[in-house]
Amino acid sequence: MSALFAHEILDAFEAGEEISREGATALLAEQDAEFTERLYATADAERKKIVGDEVSYVINANVNFTNVCYTDCKYCGFWRRPNAPDAYTHDDDVLREKFERARDFGVREICMQGGLNPQISIDRYEEVLRLACEVIPGVHMHAYSPAEVDHIQRKTRLPLEVVLTRLKDAGLGSVPGTAAEILVERVKKLISPGRIPVERWCEIIRTAHAVGIPTTSTVMYGHIESSADLAEHMEILRKMQKNSLQTDGEGRFTEFVPLPFIPYDNKMGEEFGIEEMADLETIFRLHAVARLFFRGTIANIQVAWPKIGIDAAQKALSLGVNDLGGTLIEENISRESGSEYGQSLSPRQFNDAILGAGRIPVQRTTTYDIIREDDPRYRSPRADDEALLGSGFSGGKKTGDFIPETHLSASNPERPR
Repeated sequence: MSALFAHEILDAFEAGEEISREGATALLAEQDAEFTERLYATADAERKKIVGDEVSYVINANVNFTNVCYTDCKYCGFWRRPNAPDAYTHDDDVLREKFERARDFGVREICMQGGLNPQISIDRYEEVLRLACEVIPGVHMHAYSPAEVDHIQRKTRLPLEVVLTRLKDAGLGSVPGTAAEILVERVKKLISPGRIPVERWCEIIRTAHAVGIPTTSTVMYGHIESSADLAEHMEILRKMQKNSLQTDGEGRFTEFVPLPFIPYDNKMGEEFGIEEMADLETIFRLHAVARLFFRGTIANIQVAWPKIGIDAAQKALSLGVNDLGGTLIEENISRESGSEYGQSLSPRQFNDAILGAGRIPVQRTTTYDIIREDDPRYRSPRADDEALLGSGFSGGKKTGDFIPETHLSASNPERPR
């Protein structure tokens, strides 16, 4: 496939045409240097047109309430069998302490996921949501992945709509779009045979949107997928979003987050002989193509800074990206999977990175409402943020050194955001 064809696709895009799945495949596959430069410039211009020069982030915290799970994902070092000596399921006292620490830091969002623990009932899932909302008034609960929703539904045998409505009534604000991996069944069966199939993931997301629950969307890449597989994945998301946007409710994708597979220290990397994560050009190209492909459907393209480091994430701001995700206080899934570095950034470090890219830093809510400095919800960056983060947020136990250029040498490729 020639660079000329890829240039023609960009010509058509600039003339107002939507990029097809075949077109996205070609753009993802083309590595010509001159074309790549044009691709990045086109994506950056589209970003400026759609969302302007502001780069957003959310002040959030992660709370993992249980690591007991039966799925045995090839890429996860977080899960434990119920009888493992280091298995845990936190009670209210532990959770309350975690929520209080997050509240005291000024978080506006709690990302909450856990293992698929067969001992936890839907009542307990609801109780945890209510506890968080009690401790942190006004907090947005971004919780329970499609895999967890599937687990709850199968355990209760209630209709999906009932399960999701109950969770929403208990305080669930949005659902993370993880557990998708890649929405190509042939590939998904190879890399994550224990996870929910493609159609089940889509069913849960569609139902969440139908009952008014927004979700994020993700893709895990840099393993055995092809450019065509990535394009198919994005086309599925785009079709779902178009359907959701036809309704008046809040249910829709708020963002698209490409998540590079981290091949170190896990069974999946060994099984498929993957020794290195995707190179930066591959990473940047996917973000740029996503910006163009999702025109008119998904406005926010987020870069996963914990996967590639804040320096590379800063560079991605010049090729279509407009969001850096969250502060990610206490990121146990990655830490338990073998992460060498810390997983938190302070608001001040976000501001410095964004300003260094020549852009305007803004804080946001989970659903991308901007929090201005005159808003009582605004959390002013402080000089002691780094010290506060380094001191814990894990029951007083240090969660890792505070290193901005962080690479997760970890088994878990899917953090909650």
